[in-house]
Amino acid sequence: MTTGTLRQPGIKERVEQLGYLLKHTFSLVGRDPGILRPWIRMSLYAVVMVSLFFYSVISIWGNNGGTLPLLLSLGMFVYKYFYYTRQELRQSWLVTEALQGHQRSAADAKARIKTLKGSARKIALLDMMLSGMLSWTLRSGPVGALMSLLLKGLREVWDLVNHYLLPSVVVDGHGIRESVSRMGRLRESVPETLVGVFGIDVASRAVGTIMFPVFAVTLLLGLVVGIWVGESLPAFLLGDPLAGTALAGAGPLPETLPISALPILVAVWIAKLFSVVLERMTTSVKVIYFSIFYMRITHADDIVEDIRAELEAFLRMEASDPDPVASPGTQNG
Repeated sequence: MTTGTLRQPGIKERVEQLGYLLKHTFSLVGRDPGILRPWIRMSLYAVVMVSLFFYSVISIWGNNGGTLPLLLSLGMFVYKYFYYTRQELRQSWLVTEALQGHQRSAADAKARIKTLKGSARKIALLDMMLSGMLSWTLRSGPVGALMSLLLKGLREVWDLVNHYLLPSVVVDGHGIRESVSRMGRLRESVPETLVGVFGIDVASRAVGTIMFPVFAVTLLLGLVVGIWVGESLPAFLLGDPLAGTALAGAGPLPETLPISALPILVAVWIAKLFSVVLERMTTSVKVIYFSIFYMRITHADDIVEDIRAELEAFLRMEASDPDPVASPGTQNG
């Protein structure tokens, strides 16, 4: 898989893709707790991690401790790559088994992933080094326009490769090196009706597009509440932007405008919680989508015959109301 095979959708198309996947993916695989559970677990993990971090920031700002929750949140941040990879592998396996008409339990999925510990760790380490380090590099400081474009491109290529890696490892038991080497040949197996889909970084960065206005609005609300709270919480006093300026008392402006940081921190906290849950949901629907796609191009004959046409329409994002592949309640554990 190279950048030459990767088509990057525009912002509008990314949001439309995400909307389609969120609307139809879980309907397609059935509202089965076995398939939904990995998303729930990842979301809860992310919520706890983010909450510990913001709680520690607020505690440290208010001189009320906070070191322990900060260390815990940092530890969870590093470990998340391993935890998320295991959950994504579970979800991928459950989906591919459902496509073959097999009813598998969460315990079955757990047992299957235990046999792939080495590959799971390698995928997690690759994700940490590539996705994590690329994101850190882009955020840590200014980089040239060309370098920024290259790094973003590499991150999106890895995101796509990662989602093809999961089913390759969990379905066929291929190692990382073998899975990557096979990806170039997979394109030759893509049916004509799906050629336009192969190599698309589905819903890439759509969450950021959606969350930008959400963060902007919550930050504005936090600022308004911070102005209203003012000096009532001295430990969280952010400052007075009017102090020592000619604007103080000018026209309708007050003499002082103390702003409290606490409402702003809480507002960003709430927005971040919404963001991480949406990110985990987006990851889950992409895992499901690419697992279905992988099965279609590598194990087409193993898919239950009466759902093949519907899966084809779903992969092209043309199915308007797909019927469930798995019935609710078939997986327990």
